[in-house]
Amino acid sequence: MIAKLGRSKHFAIATTIVIAVIVYGSLYPFAFRPADDGIGPVLRALWESRSERPGRVTFLANILLYMPLGFFAIHALGRRGGAAGRMVLITLLGVFLSVSMELLQYFDEGRVTDAPDVYANTLGTLIGAGAGSLLTESIRWPFLSKIAVARVPTLLLAAWVGYRLFPFVPTLDLHKYWSAIKPVIIDPDPTYYDLLRYTAMWLGIGALIEAIVGTRRGWLFFSLFIGGILVGKIMIVDATLNAGEIAGAAAAIAAWIVLGLRPAFRTTLIALSFCAYVVAERLEPFQFAAAPGPFSWIPLGGFMAGDLAIDVMSFLQKFFLYGSLIWLLTQAGWQLRSAIFSTVLILFITSEAERFLPGRSAEISDAFMVLVIGTIFALIGIKRRDLPAQIS
Repeated sequence: MIAKLGRSKHFAIATTIVIAVIVYGSLYPFAFRPADDGIGPVLRALWESRSERPGRVTFLANILLYMPLGFFAIHALGRRGGAAGRMVLITLLGVFLSVSMELLQYFDEGRVTDAPDVYANTLGTLIGAGAGSLLTESIRWPFLSKIAVARVPTLLLAAWVGYRLFPFVPTLDLHKYWSAIKPVIIDPDPTYYDLLRYTAMWLGIGALIEAIVGTRRGWLFFSLFIGGILVGKIMIVDATLNAGEIAGAAAAIAAWIVLGLRPAFRTTLIALSFCAYVVAERLEPFQFAAAPGPFSWIPLGGFMAGDLAIDVMSFLQKFFLYGSLIWLLTQAGWQLRSAIFSTVLILFITSEAERFLPGRSAEISDAFMVLVIGTIFALIGIKRRDLPAQIS
């Protein structure tokens, strides 16, 4: 186990990485104009926007953007001071960072200074800090203590839930329920591709759940989790089901039970199938052009060019995909550095192949993300199935 002091320092580095990502995403492409009129107009623009009504989706996306800051920062403080004091300090850090970004965005071409973003960022920091404060290894509630120990699987699972159930707003509209299940009724036969990729996805999720709750109760919580997600997609606005997702869930449960007799083989098989899923996700529909397109070497450039809500959802999806692949490879016995390097290599090669896919943007962003994700995993601790100690 990493010493308490060392662990706090590792979380401090992880917090610094999160702050750097927020600054980069908030100020890209760094096209600043001169501040000829001083700070007065900047403060006035922020103040005058205080009563604006934010869009629901954008507001939620801004909350999600700052939650990792609160989660890692509260762990970086360790046990210094009281719990309430740590929460206040971390929340003030979120306020300071958000206000600074909004003020700087006034001078950044294409950016807008918006006070509601500060409200959402502050709330996100507070929620993240609250979750981090609650999920500590010293907590007395058995289930939460398991979650606190299995940090990496918990973060990956949370990212996937955030991606699949966004914008988290349930509805009582019966017409919406019908719209959610209509694709399954109209087209009940999934394609082989959908069946294989959803089966791989659910198996990966099953491995994450088992790492949190243990082998004995893993299959039960796995089944309940699948049911909860499918019901949630029926009830959440703008979410729908498809036959491939349901068939893949059923196939994953059946495979989980059968392969449970050989856990080591099951782990390796899941890692390989998830690797194939990641590659297929990046290269489908597999219709390549003769002439290649351009390749961008600007990290996260594609993320910065789109809508914030879409960018956050894409980030959560990629965090789950690439982070889960790294984690599954370590569970199959790989060293963390080998898992990171192999994932970077896979994504770089598929990014190069994306140059021949019409409508795709080939760039270095995904490989860069893997390096960031892998570094955070190494800092906060990732456990291998065959070793009791954490990899640092």
